[in-house]
Amino acid sequence: MSAPVLLSTAAPGRNAIGAESPISAVLLDAMPDATAVLDGSGTIVAVNRAWRMFAVDNGGQPDSTGEGVNYLAVCTRSAAAGCADAAAVAAGIRSVLAGDMVESDLEYPCPSPAVGRWFVLRITAISGSSPGALVSHLNISRRKMAEQDLERRATHDPLTGLANRALFARRLASALTPRAGRAPVPDVGLLYIDLDGFKPVNDTYGHAAGDEVLQAVAGRLGVLTRPQDTVARLGGDEFAILAPRVSPAGLRSLVARVTEVLSLPHTVHGDPVQVGASVGTYLAATGENPDDCLHHADEAMLRSSVAGQGASPPRAANAGRPWPAPRPMPRLRHPPRSASSRQSAAHA
Repeated sequence: MSAPVLLSTAAPGRNAIGAESPISAVLLDAMPDATAVLDGSGTIVAVNRAWRMFAVDNGGQPDSTGEGVNYLAVCTRSAAAGCADAAAVAAGIRSVLAGDMVESDLEYPCPSPAVGRWFVLRITAISGSSPGALVSHLNISRRKMAEQDLERRATHDPLTGLANRALFARRLASALTPRAGRAPVPDVGLLYIDLDGFKPVNDTYGHAAGDEVLQAVAGRLGVLTRPQDTVARLGGDEFAILAPRVSPAGLRSLVARVTEVLSLPHTVHGDPVQVGASVGTYLAATGENPDDCLHHADEAMLRSSVAGQGASPPRAANAGRPWPAPRPMPRLRHPPRSASSRQSAAHA
C-alpha cells in the first residue's frame, strides 16, 4: 500500500468524537495502533494520536487523509494509480460499510527509506444509529522479521549464507518445469563443485580456518553469477551453481571463470594456501528429472577429480556436439575421492 493511504493527521484540538464524548476520545487515543473512525460514506470523522504521530513522522498532511477526507476516495484514487493493496482496502471498506461482513483484514508492506515495515489493516464495522467503520493499521514488523529470519534459517547455509540443498533443489525443480511458450531445449546449466585440498586446511590450521576458506569460496562464487543464478553449499566442501536460461557458450564461460577464481590461493594464518576444485557440469532441458540432472553433474565432477583435470567437459542433454575443456588448474597434492568415500571434511 502506498504511504498516502495510511498517513493522516488531524487538526490541532479537533476530534469529532471528543467534542461530544470525552471518554470516547480518550479511549481512541489510548489505542496503540494508528486508528481512524469512518462514517457511513467512508469519510474520516476522528483519528487517534498514533495516527497523527505516524503522519508527523512520515510527512503526512491533514488535507490528504485527515479528518473530513473521504478515506474510501483516497483508496480508490490510489488503486487507479496502480496500487493493488489500495484496491483491496477499498473493496474491504465497501463490504464492511454495506454490512456484507463485520471485519476485513489486509496484510501489506509499507517500507520507509530507513526501515522495512509491515502492517495489518483491519476494518471493523461500527453498529448503532450512526453506522460506520473503525480502520486500524497494526504494525507487525517485528513478527514479519522473525518469520523471515526463520525462513532464511530453513533455506540458507548458516556458515556461508548461500542457499542450502533444500532451496537449491526447489529452484532447480522450478527451472526444469515446462512452461507454455518455452521450447524444451538444453538451457538450464548446473555446476557441481568439490573443493580439492580442503581437508589439509582443517588438519593443519584448524576448523576455524577451514570455515573462513569456505566463506571465501562462497564470496568468490557469488561475484561470478547473475542475479537469476543460485549458488548453494550442498554440504561440507561441496557447492553447486544453478544457471537458468544459459547458452552453451555462457555455461562454458561460467565454468572457466569458476575454475580460474577457485585456483587463486587463500591466505591462512599468513600462509598462501591453494585449494583447488573439481567441477562437473550438465546442461539440462525442461522436463528432465531434477535429481537425475544433479546426479549427472556430480558424476562429471567425479570424472574430473579422478582425471585431475579441474573441470570436466560439460555434458548437455540432447546435444551431440563436443565441448572444449577449460584449462587445467593447479591443485594441492592429495588423493582424489571416489563417490562412495566422499564425506564432509568441513566443519560447519
